[in-house]
Amino acid sequence: MALAAVLALAGCSSNSAVTTSPTPAKCQVALAASSPTIGSEGGPGTVVVTTSPECPWDASSSVPWLSGLSPAAGQGTATVEFRATPNTLAAAREGEIVVNGTRAQVSQQGAPCRFEFQPGSVEIGAGGGNRDVTVATTSSCAWTLASDVGWISFTTPVTRTGTGTVGLRIEANPGGERRVGAVTLGDQRLLVTQDEEGTGSPCVYVVTSTSPPALNSDAAQVPVSVSAASGCAWTATSSVPWITVAAGAGGTGTGVVVLTVAANPGPARSGTITVAGQTFTVTQAAAAATPCTYAIGATSAAFVASGGTGTVAVSSGSGCAWTAASTASWITVTAGASGTANGSVAFRVAANTGGARTGTITVAGRTFTVTQAAAAPTCSYAIGTSSAAIAAAGGTGTIAVSSGTGCAWTATSNAAWITVTSGATGTANGNVAFSVAANTGSARTGTLTVAGQTFTVTQAAVVPCTYAISPTTASRNRNAGTGTVTVTAGTGCAWTAASNASWITVTSGASGQGSGSVGYAVTANPTGQDRVGTVTIAGLTFTFTQR
Repeated sequence: MALAAVLALAGCSSNSAVTTSPTPAKCQVALAASSPTIGSEGGPGTVVVTTSPECPWDASSSVPWLSGLSPAAGQGTATVEFRATPNTLAAAREGEIVVNGTRAQVSQQGAPCRFEFQPGSVEIGAGGGNRDVTVATTSSCAWTLASDVGWISFTTPVTRTGTGTVGLRIEANPGGERRVGAVTLGDQRLLVTQDEEGTGSPCVYVVTSTSPPALNSDAAQVPVSVSAASGCAWTATSSVPWITVAAGAGGTGTGVVVLTVAANPGPARSGTITVAGQTFTVTQAAAAATPCTYAIGATSAAFVASGGTGTVAVSSGSGCAWTAASTASWITVTAGASGTANGSVAFRVAANTGGARTGTITVAGRTFTVTQAAAAPTCSYAIGTSSAAIAAAGGTGTIAVSSGTGCAWTATSNAAWITVTSGATGTANGNVAFSVAANTGSARTGTLTVAGQTFTVTQAAVVPCTYAISPTTASRNRNAGTGTVTVTAGTGCAWTAASNASWITVTSGASGQGSGSVGYAVTANPTGQDRVGTVTIAGLTFTFTQR
């Protein structure tokens, strides 16, 4: 399918602690089409919109033959589908898909020209004479006729555009045999057959009609009489689609041609019929006037602050004229300022640099209302601190974000071991919380991007843990008592303490990190013998003897 352009809006970024921009996010939009051109038969196409995830956009078409945009609005990178209607004209045409003011050109090939001779062949007596030949085609197709024999010439111009009629002059046949020539249009041929020389006089035709000179707007049949000598051939052809030859399209000698005239739905009109080489004109009165009614497809549309384009469909009766005009300087009618019957009005909304606003377009006497959002505030961003140091065991942190009202921001981690746990998006002032996983290797550094600013996280390397206790043994008499064991360990090194004897209880320091202490208590010894118990502290054994 169709599009031949990749355009971009300029964007910018900042590495400073505080940035200022005209919109909450400085967005760059790029468009890429699915293929270079659309065939004349029309069909679907796509445009890839590439932009940042936080960037909103809306899409529209600059011409009615590009429609069905889906989605018509979105945020971040996406694919917009559209459809081109068939091009019935021979000329190629151009249109645009517009996304946030960025334009991608759409080119569509013209329809191939096809030509038809009416009548499909010509037969004439030996005496020769004049004949009319109509070439039927679309309005933008140009053509030129030529003769491949010297006895066929032309009485009217042979180069035309669109449907047209050319007069032929066929000379008398001086030979003794029937002959055939052709009128050519490219590789198409219209055969002209002429009888052999006769002994009578050349053919003379008299064409008459009893029909009134002007018909009313109703459908009618018009008889046309042809008088000619026996053997004199003739044809009848119409130059307009609303008059058809119902009977007598061709004959020899005297005959009757019956014309069918269609009812006229519009203004007065006239058309010509060529009968036996002579022009017969039919005029028809205008249709009775009917009151015009008008309707528009929608009554309102809403636009973002960056502006955009839109289309309003107009429905009306045949011959009913209408106009379209904007009542606001920031709304411009770009196509369809006037029209007749059904049509459409295209308009453009300029970018808004102030508060929310409303304007109208008067379309066929109806009011179409346009509302536009206020311009985004000028935003600046700052973070409370630019770095944090985290122990090898991991941990959490918080970053304060300062910004103006309505200013949106995001927070993302650039390292797999740093996770944003809250505040991934926000507006105005806010906080971003993050967690750092435990380090299993050497010291490392990672970053978060918060409101466009860089926050650096450094984490210490893992240090092997060693433990020591003091004292390692203790003893006392048979009475109950308490004691303390000191634990020496590296920062972040975890340990636990547990008694292995029922008469020894850990009273404090059952677990800890780094250096600390463990408190214990022993009950009185009710036996008459010494007893020994142990406490496991940081994987080491503390032995207690009681007499």
